[in-house]
Amino acid sequence: MKRFLVIQALVLAAFPAAASAEEIKLPGHRAVYELSLGKSDGNATVVGAEGRYVFDLEDVCSGYTLNERLVVRLAREGDTVLTDYRLSAYEAADGELYRFSTETEFNGLTGQSAEGNLSVDNGTAELDYKTADDVTFDEEVLAPLAHIRAILEAAAAGEERHAATVFDGDVDKPTFFAVTRIAKNDAVAEGTGKDVIDMLDGIESWRIDSVYFPPSGDTADTAVPEFRFTGTLYANGVVNDLMLDYGDFALNAALQELEVYEGGC
Repeated sequence: MKRFLVIQALVLAAFPAAASAEEIKLPGHRAVYELSLGKSDGNATVVGAEGRYVFDLEDVCSGYTLNERLVVRLAREGDTVLTDYRLSAYEAADGELYRFSTETEFNGLTGQSAEGNLSVDNGTAELDYKTADDVTFDEEVLAPLAHIRAILEAAAAGEERHAATVFDGDVDKPTFFAVTRIAKNDAVAEGTGKDVIDMLDGIESWRIDSVYFPPSGDTADTAVPEFRFTGTLYANGVVNDLMLDYGDFALNAALQELEVYEGGC
């Protein structure tokens, strides 16, 4: 199953209203989500899901280090699949360098892995994989945190849509064309741990709806998205009420714990 690039992208930070994307700082923090089955249509074999996702971000002045761990058990008709996904990454503060290493296990057996560097310069990008062929992009490609800063900038400016080619890291499909719709939200936080609800009470928020297409940039009605997420993005950077939609089934991700680190730059 596809990596959970959306959660990685959406546990965010407070930002000044007039800041540019490069000026937006993400505070170091640790967020824990509880995963459950959201929907399963008539053609899906997934009948149940449970798991946990941990996102750990640290501000190291020159950029950010990011560690993720996602473990989810999918119950299918006749069997179960336990997916264990791990990411270690560094992203420069200006988004021009992204170093990453990922590994995914399925039922205890190594299934997928990737390691390399993404370098971005003047509207082009170069992807150097350690064990796969290099890739050159003749267009701007946003690293994960740079993509989020761009969405935050759009929200702060009152924009209702943001679109960009974004980096995912998968060897077979390293990029996607992401279209994000942004709408003001007035709902009260619910469905999370009590401490998290208290932290979100009264904070301005937006509903985010992002659709990930193949990288051709074709978003016509005939284009089939590979992934979609919806969630509530708060002005303090926290995301709640998150749903990850894989087409024939979807997962709910409820924020249960949040710790903000002191320090940073």
